[in-house]
Amino acid sequence: MKRSFSAEFAIISDIHGNTWALDSVIADIKRRKITSIINLGDIVHGPLDPRGTAEQLMALEATMNIVTIRGNHDRSIAQGSTPGSSFPIHEYVASQLTNEQAQWLDRMPPSRVVEDELFLCHGTPEDDETYLLEKVTKNGVSLRPREEIEFFLKDIPCTITLCGHSHIPRTVLLSDNRLAINPGSVGLQAFTEERPFPHRMHTDSPHARYVVLSKTTEGWNAEHVKIPYDWETAAGRARENHRDDWAKWILHGRP
Repeated sequence: MKRSFSAEFAIISDIHGNTWALDSVIADIKRRKITSIINLGDIVHGPLDPRGTAEQLMALEATMNIVTIRGNHDRSIAQGSTPGSSFPIHEYVASQLTNEQAQWLDRMPPSRVVEDELFLCHGTPEDDETYLLEKVTKNGVSLRPREEIEFFLKDIPCTITLCGHSHIPRTVLLSDNRLAINPGSVGLQAFTEERPFPHRMHTDSPHARYVVLSKTTEGWNAEHVKIPYDWETAAGRARENHRDDWAKWILHGRP
């Protein structure tokens, strides 16, 4: 049976087990009376509350229209792999999830099309570990040139591509008037990464981020939203789990 959606969606991504941020975002979504949510993955990975995050989203699936795809960390956790320096976090998350929650992660597709107009992916259509809208070189991170974004999306006919992974909120207009949108991260506003070159991603504030995507008579409109939440408690949980780096990223939105 085909799922029935409204013309308004809340786009969330990269929760990273931060139930405190997710609580505030969901409360704002409900306040706006939005009933359809698109979740772009990396749901439970982090030294925070993976079980509570999965529990909340699975419960919401019974009352709201929620479409979820997996992120690179969801894939790794579901498959039991432990890449690089993330090993301690993956081990922690795996120990916290119930069998039902692990199976829920494992069933998620890597990409999806919604209402024929919205293409969902975590990174690029072909690679959940590559940023779609940002380019990383040995000199740092910058907005990817438009022609490179369009190359990644050359086989995607949808009006809008929704992506996550970089945690940086952006809306990019392509040359054929398609949109590529990253809603930013619900739960983690900064991080460091070693591949393909050592780099830092940050939004410079601790607020949870998401996008309200609505269809108007003039086309699609993307409203980027920043929401305050109890980041002190979230940072405290990170410290309890011996990740002071995560605590700083959560509290300050910068490395």
